[in-house]
Amino acid sequence: MKSQLNRREFLKLTSALSVLSLLNMAPWSQAKSLAQGQPKPPNVIILLFDAMSALNLSLYGYRRKTTPNLEKWAERATVYHAHHSAGNFTTPSTASLFTGAYPWTHRAFTLSSLITSSVADRNVFRLLESPYYQWVFAQNPHADILLYQLNQFIDRHDKLDIFSTIRDSYYNNFFVNDAIYGFKSYDDFLFKQDEIHGSLFFSFLHDLNVSMRHAALTSQLASIYPEGLPHPADLDVYFQTRQVFDGIMERVGDISSPTFAYLHFFPPHGPYSPTRDFMGIFDDGWAPVGKQHHPLALKMSDTRLNKARLEYDEYIANIDAELGRFFDHMETTGLLENSYVFITSDHGELFERGALGHFTPLMFEPLIHIPLVVFPPGQRQRKDIFEITSNTDLLPTLLHIAGQLVPDWCEGQILPGLEGEPASDRSILCVDAKKNPSLAPIQKGSFALLKGDYKLVRYLGYNDYSGYEFYDLKNDPEEREDLYTSHPAAKDLQAELDQKLEQVNLPYFSLRK
Repeated sequence: MKSQLNRREFLKLTSALSVLSLLNMAPWSQAKSLAQGQPKPPNVIILLFDAMSALNLSLYGYRRKTTPNLEKWAERATVYHAHHSAGNFTTPSTASLFTGAYPWTHRAFTLSSLITSSVADRNVFRLLESPYYQWVFAQNPHADILLYQLNQFIDRHDKLDIFSTIRDSYYNNFFVNDAIYGFKSYDDFLFKQDEIHGSLFFSFLHDLNVSMRHAALTSQLASIYPEGLPHPADLDVYFQTRQVFDGIMERVGDISSPTFAYLHFFPPHGPYSPTRDFMGIFDDGWAPVGKQHHPLALKMSDTRLNKARLEYDEYIANIDAELGRFFDHMETTGLLENSYVFITSDHGELFERGALGHFTPLMFEPLIHIPLVVFPPGQRQRKDIFEITSNTDLLPTLLHIAGQLVPDWCEGQILPGLEGEPASDRSILCVDAKKNPSLAPIQKGSFALLKGDYKLVRYLGYNDYSGYEFYDLKNDPEEREDLYTSHPAAKDLQAELDQKLEQVNLPYFSLRK
C-alpha cells in the first residue's frame, strides 16, 4: 500500500492542475503502470442509482413499463433476480458495498456514520489500488462522505455538485482536506433544509440567497421540470438529469484502461422530479391492492402512497431513458468491449403498509430487494441468476475480476454467474441499527435473514412493536402472510439469526465491563 503522505502529495499535484477541470477537459491521467508484458485487466464501472427498488422495474416483471432501455440492453447481460442490500438506507448499504461486510461489522449505522477504523482499511479502493486508476462520483452526500473517508486510496474524486445547475455545497469546496467535518459543521448543521437550522442569522441569509436563485431557475426551466429541479434533500444543490449524464459520458469516454469507476447517481431518490416528457405516462388508473399497515409505519394513507408511487415510477422511466443514451455512448466508444459494467442500487423504496420512502425500520422486499445487472465484456446473450445474493458480494467479485484472491475476512462471496459457486443453503442478512451508537451492542434495530425461499425478520427493542415475522417468498412474494408461529423452518432461522446477533454483540458487551 502506498503511504498516505505520497497519496496526499499526488492529490495536491492534481489540484494544482485543476485548470483541466475548469475547462471541462478529460481529467484522466495515465492508468497505473503494469508490469511489462502483463495483460491489462478490464475496466470496472459501477452505476448505482440511489433508492431504486427492483420491484418497480419492468425488467423484473413490474406491470408499468418503467425500464424499456434496460430491458433491451439486458439481453446481453447477467441479470440477478434475488439481489439484496445489506442495509435499508444509504449509509450502511453503501459501506457494505465498499467493504464486503455487514453493517454490524463495519458499524456505519446512522445517516452520517463512518466506517469503523478497524474495518476502514478493508475497502475495495485500497484492494484495487494497483493497477486500477480509481474515479469516484456520488450525488448523495452521505455516500460522498464515505468516499472522503477512503479518499487516500482514490485517484480522482469528482465533487458532488460538479454537474449541477446550482452548486451551493460547502463541505467539498471550502473544506477539501476535511470534507467530513465540513459537512457535519456547515452543510448538515447550518444549512440543512428539512430541520431546524444551526444558525438563525446565517442560515436565513443563505436560504434567502438560494431561494431567490432557485426561483429564477425554476421559472426558466419550468417547461422541462414543472415540479422543480431534482436535488438532494439535505443540500442546496440542484441539477438537471440530462446534464449529469452528459457530464459523465464526456468523462467515461476518455478513461484510460484499467479504470475502476464508482458512479453514484441521486435519482430516483426523492423528491421525485421527472421531466415533463415523463409526467403522466403511467396515468393508467392502476393501484396495487392495499396491505395492512405495519405497527412501525407512519400510517400514511394509500391514496398518498399510490400518488408517490406513480411519481417514482415516472422518475425511474426518466432515468431509464438517460441510461439508454449512456449505453449507446459506451457501445459507440467501444467501452463495453473491455469493461465490466454493474447496474445496481443501495436500497429501494416503500409505498405500502402505511410507510413511504426508506428511512424506516421496516424490512419488506421493496425496500431491500435491489437490482443487479452485470455486463461482462463481450457477452452477447442474457443469463438469469435466481440464487439469493447480497451487495456484500460486489467486493469479492471485483477482486476476482482483477485476478486477486478474496480475503478471509470478507463476508460476501463471488457472484454466481461470474465464476462464483451457487450455494443453495446460503444465508444473507440485512441490518438496520440506526438508533444505536456505533461502538455499543445493538439493542434496538431490525434484522432480516434470507435463506432459500424463506425470510425471517426480527424487530428488536421498539416500544410499539418487537418480535419476529416469517415469510415464504416463493409462495407469498408480496409478504402478506406472517407464518412465524406456524412454519416449521421459522425456529431454525430464528436460532441462526439470534446466534449471529449474540456473536457480533459480545465484543461490545465486553467493552462495557
